[in-house]
Amino acid sequence: MRILVTALGTLNSTFIANFLKKTNNFVIGTDINESFFIQASKEVDKFYKVSSVYNIEKYEKEIFDICKKENIEYIIPIIDEEVYYLSQNKDKFLSIGTKVCTPDSSCVDICRDKYKTFELIKKEIPQIYVKTHKLSDYTNTGRYPFFIKPVSGRASMGCFKVTSPQCYDYVKSECTPEDEYLVQKFLEGKFITVDFINDINTGEFFAIPREELARNKNGCGTVVKIFKDAEIENTVKKIAEITKYNGVGNVEFILQNDKLNLIEINPRFSAGTEYSVRAGADLITDELNIIDKQNIKPDYKIKYDTVFTRRYEAYEYTPDKYSIR
Repeated sequence: MRILVTALGTLNSTFIANFLKKTNNFVIGTDINESFFIQASKEVDKFYKVSSVYNIEKYEKEIFDICKKENIEYIIPIIDEEVYYLSQNKDKFLSIGTKVCTPDSSCVDICRDKYKTFELIKKEIPQIYVKTHKLSDYTNTGRYPFFIKPVSGRASMGCFKVTSPQCYDYVKSECTPEDEYLVQKFLEGKFITVDFINDINTGEFFAIPREELARNKNGCGTVVKIFKDAEIENTVKKIAEITKYNGVGNVEFILQNDKLNLIEINPRFSAGTEYSVRAGADLITDELNIIDKQNIKPDYKIKYDTVFTRRYEAYEYTPDKYSIR
């Protein structure tokens, strides 16, 4: 199969691309950086530098042209903004034979807009709801600390812990327009990420929780422990049901004083996909099966209580050996 994986410079994209290569697929990678910035560009069959998704007109044309030129059968977007755009344009890409590996756009919209997320959770699963206000509607009660984050942010970008009136005044001046930011209680506890797969047509579901024992400032777990918890798994299944989620995704929680609190629902492969796959969950293969409307049977043999850690490696390169396509 001919598969395009975006954002090749990210950890999960590199793993997904290498996994697909090892399972005898022709893999093309894209990224906003030059090929010699990205070691993984040497490990895929072909690499393209593309414009940022924030320059949507150029991005749209470049990605579409690559899919058409390379006869791409599947495109797996990694960055949230790419997931959002591509989910809205599935029919356009399907017209040239490219299947977009995302949930439906209505589901993505609920997950990406965190205000919509928490309004739905408040109604359907109130036990994991975290009280949420739009900054434009928030009246400061003077109870510190609290948390301000973008309605549609990612990777902890634009998030602020507010600890004093002076801090609040500064953060509020930085967060414009105010209706694009949310205010929530500041939570401390164990970070739990749950990778899951849900087949909306057959009801087949599987979830694999992990506790993040250490994480970086972008919210990516660098040391994790895989564990089994039926209550958490059933909660994630309910989330998949109420969002009409089809495919692979992930949910993040904070466990504080034995109470599970939702952080966000991400309609894509998580940054820690590698942990779940190495633990025994064949999420990447089954994502393609769901996109192809083939029935899945996720009877994975999971290595529970396994701890995984991640390291960074250095590579030497000679610039004249790299081609920029």
